[in-house]
Amino acid sequence: MSQRKKRKINNNIITINNNSKARAECEDIPFYHYSKFENVKLINKNNKNVYKALIKKIVSQQEKTAAEVVALKYISLNNLINEVKRHRKLEINESILKFYGITNQENTNNYMIVFEYANNGSLRQYLKTNFQKFDWNIKLNLAKQISNALMNLHDNNIIHGKLTSESILVHNGIIKLNDFGINYLKSLTTTVTIPIQYTDFRYLELFNKSLDIYSLGIILWEISNDGISPFEKKSITKSSLSSSTSINDNIIDLINDIIVKIKREKTIPGIPPKYKEIYTDCLKHHGNSRPDIFEVVYDLSEINIISEINAKNKLEEIPKTNDYNIIFIRNFFEFFFNIFKTQSLKIQPIVIKNYIREHNLNPVKILHKMIRFPSRYWFTSLIGFFYQYGIGTVIDNQMAFEFFNLASNERIYKKNISSNLSLRNFYDINKEIGTIHLAHMYFYGRGVEKDLKKGFQIYSKAADEGSNVALNSVAYSYDTGLGVEKNEEKAFELYFKSAEKGNPVARFNVGQCYIHGRGIAIDKVKGFQLHLKSALAGNINAINNTGFWYDNGIGVGVDKKEAFKWYSKGAEKGNPMTQENLGRYYANGYGIYEDQVKAFEWYKKAAENDQIKSQCVIGRCLYAGRGTRKDIIKAMYWLNKAMENGDTYANRLLNAIIRNIIR
Repeated sequence: MSQRKKRKINNNIITINNNSKARAECEDIPFYHYSKFENVKLINKNNKNVYKALIKKIVSQQEKTAAEVVALKYISLNNLINEVKRHRKLEINESILKFYGITNQENTNNYMIVFEYANNGSLRQYLKTNFQKFDWNIKLNLAKQISNALMNLHDNNIIHGKLTSESILVHNGIIKLNDFGINYLKSLTTTVTIPIQYTDFRYLELFNKSLDIYSLGIILWEISNDGISPFEKKSITKSSLSSSTSINDNIIDLINDIIVKIKREKTIPGIPPKYKEIYTDCLKHHGNSRPDIFEVVYDLSEINIISEINAKNKLEEIPKTNDYNIIFIRNFFEFFFNIFKTQSLKIQPIVIKNYIREHNLNPVKILHKMIRFPSRYWFTSLIGFFYQYGIGTVIDNQMAFEFFNLASNERIYKKNISSNLSLRNFYDINKEIGTIHLAHMYFYGRGVEKDLKKGFQIYSKAADEGSNVALNSVAYSYDTGLGVEKNEEKAFELYFKSAEKGNPVARFNVGQCYIHGRGIAIDKVKGFQLHLKSALAGNINAINNTGFWYDNGIGVGVDKKEAFKWYSKGAEKGNPMTQENLGRYYANGYGIYEDQVKAFEWYKKAAENDQIKSQCVIGRCLYAGRGTRKDIIKAMYWLNKAMENGDTYANRLLNAIIRNIIR
């Protein structure tokens, strides 16, 4: 009898065969006692291996608990090892179902993987349930999400092998892939369970990425047909594969006759011609002549659905109503305008994302709501902002550029503006925001060819028309020499002018000029005072810097307690640098009692907001079990993320962990 070894995982004892490979790969995988799961139910009667269940988790510092829905899937130990490998490689992608850990039924060898539960079900269900609500902006967004997720697999040399509208899941409107990289398609002697319409059987023996592209073509077709799938009742088995090649050729021809010639197509009006061309190319070409996933992603990014908006010259008055959707959009746009005035361009997407997260909102639904809103012309800058920063959609700079351009174009909605003061106010705000972001896109070549002079000209024109935000941007151009000859004295003069008009961002910049002696003699005391004024006006960068000056005694005496107070304010408002500084204070006991748990919490928030050093720090914490439970899988996730962002220390530590695992 083989020896057995007991080890502790997540404060629970489980028994695993004394197999060196299995033991190494399963090291520190989070383990859940099966008794903790409640209301375990089969998700799909056609799949006896996947269930959903409730598990209670601590959700706050006060240790309050809430029930979370998860998915459970039966799996053998050997497949478990492969599954963990794939998730270690891909879990940084948001389009992959989150892996939580493992469980097993008491007194059995039945292992189950614990996964994120996709609350919208399969893509097929999602399309059929919501087809009346979806326009082509939403459909195109889904197509882009799926293609980007598949690109991530192919970029990691993983073939999905089972890409269908049933295997693609949707969670809160976001595409999720799972059950990929399965090897049962590699041999023609095995039974194939993938539906016939998703597979090009003439090239099945190759088992290459081209097969996924064929499946993707079918799925893109389905998206245009609200989830209708050709031959929904058909499947293929071992016996049908043994039939003659000519029969299989006839099957493919029949599918192409239905799909490519669009005999059953019932698309909603307005399908982009380019979209038809993309899925047709995926289906009609064979083998290596098919487009690869990178071509598909690029071609989809070229499609813009804004013709309907451009065609609307008639203004509808913003309805005065108690309708929740209208009130919500109006309030959300006003919040957006407030941060536009008070925060730097870099901090704005962080604040918006935090606002959405803190209010438990669904960004996909917000974007869809705005796109479908009849009077969307008065907040097109906000729609562009969502596309620019990938909020509720994949990042699409071309769509962002088009919406910003639409917002800044005074000729489109000029008629009848003066007759409605409320409408005129929203129009002017939208125009100013769209203009500033449009210039920004020219500066950095996003969605348009880079043109520094064009960007500067847009800023200058907006400043001449009275935009204080644009005036600060003109000053920034002189400060950095972007689009105009560098002139620090001119920059200081314009920063000061904008600050005098009440711009908190400009006041922060004037403070920076005094601190560093740019365009004016160094005066750190005055620099600190200006940062303090900007911080009191709500500028998040100034709040962090005020804490930093107290922390390091710049322009004011060192005061760790006062620094802690300002770091706490900035961290709560979502500034990742301040969150990192607050984590450092808790970790070292500066200005407050040492608390490694709180230190980890704030480092994690900073890491989630893309603060590279914090990504490395929480990777180390998870590896060592400092301030949190030890979890090597999550440690590798964060260290890999920090490494990809250029942290060399994270690279060394990650390599050391991997060497230790495979040793």
